[in-house]
Amino acid sequence: MINSISTRAASNSAPIAPNMFRVHRDLPLMRDPAIRILPWIVGLMVYLATMTLAGALLVSGLATQWSAGLTGTLTIYIAATEDQTSHALETEVENAIRLALKTPGVATARAMPPDAVAALLAPWLGADAAIAELPLPRIVDVRLAEDGEIDIADFRRRLEADIPGAGLDDHQLWRDRLVTFLRAIEAIAGVMVALIGVTTLTMVVFATRSGLAVHGDTIEILHLIGAHDEYIAGQFQSQALWLGLKGGAAGSATGIGSLLGLAFAATNLDSGLFPLFLFQPWHWPVLATVPLIAAFIVRQTARRTVLRALDRML
Repeated sequence: MINSISTRAASNSAPIAPNMFRVHRDLPLMRDPAIRILPWIVGLMVYLATMTLAGALLVSGLATQWSAGLTGTLTIYIAATEDQTSHALETEVENAIRLALKTPGVATARAMPPDAVAALLAPWLGADAAIAELPLPRIVDVRLAEDGEIDIADFRRRLEADIPGAGLDDHQLWRDRLVTFLRAIEAIAGVMVALIGVTTLTMVVFATRSGLAVHGDTIEILHLIGAHDEYIAGQFQSQALWLGLKGGAAGSATGIGSLLGLAFAATNLDSGLFPLFLFQPWHWPVLATVPLIAAFIVRQTARRTVLRALDRML
């Protein structure tokens, strides 16, 4: 057996990068309990990383979508009083539209129908509520020109002076708070992915050191017969790469399957109450790279751990 090991070690001890997968291994690494559990650890970490990264991608998309949807829009609201006639209210709405269209930088202005306002309030008041009897405000949707600039403070001042009970909302405060909140979620997701990576590295180092301790005598024999550290490290790194790919593929498949299930369940939700659970086409390739990155990290970690340990043994 020693002669067989010597022949293989000598033939692979040249300073050439070892193959990723080796058919013949001098170290029975799969007999180690710590090595056998490595695919399960990698699979779990890849699953958690996939779900966390998917959440970050969705939040980023929502932040961009909502911010773009509110940019370039203004909302004029005109409060209705109980003693005000519908004709007087309609007159104020028309005056608000004319005032908006005369303002430089405004592209369009249109009144939202009362039925549309009632539909917006239906989730909170109920579809069967007597909304027609409530003094609902009238809303005017104002769209700004793409390259136009508008003095919002002056527009608000003229609107409130000409139309009693009217107000202007530029969505700036709400948009800033929303984007800040979503960006904070993205940052937390990034920290979680980093923690998952650190945990995976720690477990790989532990498993590799366990294998070094178990096979210490065999490693000494390989050194005595002329095996280089690169050859011994290749035994560990090829095994770690294979186990990392195996566990990562299982974790990625489970994660993507979970996301598809959530996306299917979200199709039955009211989009007015819950944002659309949709992925962009480029999200899926990004998620598919998670197991590949994990396997590469596992391989490199095992390699560096072995080389450092062998340097201390000399």
